[in-house]
Parts: sequence; structure tokens; C-alpha cells
Amino acid sequence: MTATPKILYCHCAYADTVPADVKEAVLDGLGAGGAAFEAVADLCGLAARRDPALARFARVRGLHVVACYPRAVRWLFEYAGAPLGEDATIHNMRRSGAADILARLAPYEQLAPREHTGGNPPPPPAARPTFAETPPDDWVPWFPVIDYARCKNCKQCLEFCLFGAYALGPDGRVRVAAPDLCKLNCPACARVCPSSAIIFPKFPEGGPIAGDDGVLPGVSEDGLKADLARLAKGDVMDLLRRRAARARTAAAKKYPQEPPRP
Repeated sequence: MTATPKILYCHCAYADTVPADVKEAVLDGLGAGGAAFEAVADLCGLAARRDPALARFARVRGLHVVACYPRAVRWLFEYAGAPLGEDATIHNMRRSGAADILARLAPYEQLAPREHTGGNPPPPPAARPTFAETPPDDWVPWFPVIDYARCKNCKQCLEFCLFGAYALGPDGRVRVAAPDLCKLNCPACARVCPSSAIIFPKFPEGGPIAGDDGVLPGVSEDGLKADLARLAKGDVMDLLRRRAARARTAAAKKYPQEPPRP
């Protein structure tokens, strides 16, 4: 069996959050140096499907993940049931340039092209990976993950979401139960979270919603209005009516009316 390499590269193929020139330069550097690495199209998609590949990588000692914000990456692995070890290092292509990332990887892999001096020849360049232009099933993996180090289980996200992406788990904590039901490009639930515990790794503006450190200063009225305007492009009133009907049905089951007394 071939050993799992220590470098995992995410191309974030279905969003424009990582600069294309950084991704291309990192891939070129890894390939030119003959580094042992594995490239995936999109970590979010793998996490949503709980792909066994993530568990395989999570078991690698001293793993290096080249992707986006470390907090987002760690909670994506956690969501997939494959938590990363404390010795894993995450390199953020949204913040760092390719040269900086390759330099930090160099002690672990011979990344710089080497001249042939009569000794062992340099390794051949790795085959450049290719990525599909569209995601599996045409579903862009836009969905939230919860940072449980911050989450207070206030359930505001559960009450706010119109689409049924959240549910209560057996332990009573809110969880992302149906990532595919999340509304594409809407991070409104993250804006109302008082603990800044909700992460959308593909959020283009960066900041805590995308997984950066820090917290939101409070509910952003302008941002929330913009998110709700996106929701209104669909029949949001119909969604609200159906949500109210579900709530009434659930309440009737939980608190059945007593039969009238004779």
C-alpha cells in the first residue's frame, strides 16, 4: 500500500476565494521539486460527503494542509468526523503568497529544483493534477461548519435558518445536518451568531465568517440586509409559511390539546 503523503493541497476549485495565481504557483512549486503530495479539488465537498480520504489524511503525523484559513480547515475535518491532530500545519493561500508557503514546506520536502551534479538525479516533476470544472452533482459545496470551541449552543442559527440546514444532535447540540439545503452564497446565519462560531469557508470577503481569527463586532445590519435580499430572490414568503406550518405541527405533537371535559 502506498503511504499517504504529508502534504495535502486543496484547489478550492468551485470558488474564487483563493487567488488563482497563488494556487497555480504552489502547484508548480510542488511539482517542480518532485514533492510527494496529494491534490484534491475541494475540501469542502469532501467534508460534506464525509469522504474517507479525510480520515486517511487526519491519521498522518505532521500533516501539512495547503488550503485556506486554519480554523475553517480544522472544523471541516471535524465535521467530516476526522479531526486533525495538533501537529498538523495549515498553510493559508488566502493570506500567504506561494513563495512563502513553499519556503515553509521546504524543510519537509525537497521543493527547490536541483541541478544534476553527477550524483543521484533529481526527482522527475510530479504530474500536474487536473480538476473538473463543475462539482459532483452540480452542487457547489457552500455550507456552514460550526466552531464548537466558540459555540454556546444558543440555537439562534437553528431558529434563523429557513432551509433546514441545522438540527439538534442526540447530545442536544446544534449541528449542520443537511449541508446541501444551505442557500448558495448566503452567510446570514453567521452574522446573527453571537459567538462568531459559524464558518463559511467559501465566504469571499474573509474575516471570521470565512474562518479567520477574531469575532464579528455585532450583527451587521447592512450585511444581513444584503443576505436577506439574496434570499428574497426565491419565494421567501412561501418558505416562511412552510416553516410556520412545521412549527405548528411540531407544537401540536409536543403539546396535544386535552379532550374537552364532559
